Amino acid sequence: MKQYTFFAADVIPANTYKNVGAVSTLAVGAQWLTSAKVPDAVVYDVVKGLWSDKTRASLDAGHAKGKAIVMANALTGAGIPIHNGAAKFYREAGLLKA
Repeated sequence: MKQYTFFAADVIPANTYKNVGAVSTLAVGAQWLTSAKVPDAVVYDVVKGLWSDKTRASLDAGHAKGKAIVMANALTGAGIPIHNGAAKFYREAGLLKA
């Protein structure tokens, strides 16, 4: 994980598979990608929408892993540059320094 920072520690919860206890494992996070050609304002609005209350409700009501998708971890393991529009949103949210 030190060499490949896109890996994260994770746990498969107990009884995900019948009669199997919790298992430590590796995971990779999802990354939302776009072209650098997309205007900053468009990417800002999309990222803002992805972290809206409606999206949060959908994530919480969907797949069990949806609850683990939280803004505090949005930039964890990012292996590529952050688009300027997304960076603006994350700076306003306090996740990126100026």
